[in-house]
Amino acid sequence: MHCLHESRTIYNEMLETVKQQYEDTGTFPGKYDLTSHFKGRGGEHVPATTVQTLADRLSKSLKRFLACQALTTRVGFPRFKGANRWHSLQLRQYGKDCYLHEDKKHLIVPKKLGHFLKIKLHRRIEGKPKTVHLVLRADGHWYALIVCETEPQTEHSPSTCTHADIGIDVGLKSFLTDSEGKTVDNPRFYRTSQRTLRRKQRQLCRRKKGSHRRRKAAKNVAKTHLKINRQRRDHHFKTAKPYAEGYQRIVVEDLQITNMVKNHHLAKSIMDASWGAFLDILTAKAENAGHGVIRVNPRFTSQKCHQCGEIV
Repeated sequence: MHCLHESRTIYNEMLETVKQQYEDTGTFPGKYDLTSHFKGRGGEHVPATTVQTLADRLSKSLKRFLACQALTTRVGFPRFKGANRWHSLQLRQYGKDCYLHEDKKHLIVPKKLGHFLKIKLHRRIEGKPKTVHLVLRADGHWYALIVCETEPQTEHSPSTCTHADIGIDVGLKSFLTDSEGKTVDNPRFYRTSQRTLRRKQRQLCRRKKGSHRRRKAAKNVAKTHLKINRQRRDHHFKTAKPYAEGYQRIVVEDLQITNMVKNHHLAKSIMDASWGAFLDILTAKAENAGHGVIRVNPRFTSQKCHQCGEIV
């Protein structure tokens, strides 16, 4: 926790340096300039490689901001991080500063972080590990995310699926309907949890700012949101798997979800369904199985039958 707090402080100091230089010279410092300027700033709690990743993180935020400004996209300038907006650390140089112990139960980290971290490895590491992200979730548990570099898969095992093509149409009344007539119910995880969220958020508003009880109430609200997110993600994976493995080619609409949520009558339901995340998971699963997902223009995909007048 000391490292998390100190890294946030260093990031805010870097951002202050960036703003000051821009006011003085009209330019932004690069990540190497920030790294050089804050060399040794980590002290007793923050590893030197983590300070480097902080500079890289801020530099990427600035580049993203400038790129979006050129495209006239509304993206705000990087802002200072409070304690409730800073939940992760990044460790570079896997194999030197951090690596998995032979017993597969401990993660070796720099001495400033304790040298040994007890972990539960829930899946086999594939590819070449590059970095480690230590993330603090709303449930109070730390998670070690080992980022690996893998070679692009060029050869796939022969497909065993018995179906060639299928079309999938996502919606709100039903989560999806395929071209074979099958439907998947929309679970509406956020909608069903709104009563619980409403009660917990009212409790949060009644607590005095800065008090221990307010922090506890805020944690309860965050836990509820985390549960909803996990329920939704689990549903997406379980729904996508049979389609990704059972069909050689899957056709979906290339929806402009950003524009669709501008409809304030449907925005909450669209975000609750999270079509974009589902389609990304479906695409990744299909590629791993050696199959393909084709996204088509949604224009004119719904038409009126010239005989009966039904919308198909």
